[in-house]
Amino acid sequence: MKSIKLRLVIHYLPMIMFTIIASIIFKLFTSVTDTIVFTTDVSGYISVFFLSITLLIGPFNLIFRRKNPLSTDIRRDIGIYGGILAVIHSVVGLFAHLRGRPWLYFVKETETGFVINLDNFGIANYTGLLATLFIILLVAISNNASITALKASKWKTLQRTSYLMFILVIVHSIYYREVLPEKEILTSIYMFIIALIIVIQL
Repeated sequence: MKSIKLRLVIHYLPMIMFTIIASIIFKLFTSVTDTIVFTTDVSGYISVFFLSITLLIGPFNLIFRRKNPLSTDIRRDIGIYGGILAVIHSVVGLFAHLRGRPWLYFVKETETGFVINLDNFGIANYTGLLATLFIILLVAISNNASITALKASKWKTLQRTSYLMFILVIVHSIYYREVLPEKEILTSIYMFIIALIIVIQL
């Protein structure tokens, strides 16, 4: 295992630079001017990119007949970084559309009170919330102490919830595409990435 300082330089620094460059490109080619919406969009799209890589590393190792260890620094760090961006996306996103009333992402206001929101917007938000909770769990156990405490088999079982997390991300993306059709081009790109992951995983 590499030292923390070395991992910060060779893993996290390139990912931060990629995020900055991708954010600049996104800013140049979109009409988004609101800082909260911009941060929500950028963190969401880039987090999906990095989380996708974590799901491709294992299959590529098998395809190219490389060792596929229980955990590696690079896969762990990509997952942690993508997870942090996903949490930022979720938290900031609560203020992107309904300023000051974030609960309306999940419930509808009626004459008699509140009811669970199960339209496209509501489903998009509930699946996003569940995906975020799984991401927080995965980031929390992405360390050697958790592997030792849980033992390899149990730790790996928990790590496999990343597949369920990604399914929730897919549903979240599809339903938000219905709600926000103006982001169709970017969403289509990520639908391609998701399809690629499914094919390679199979």
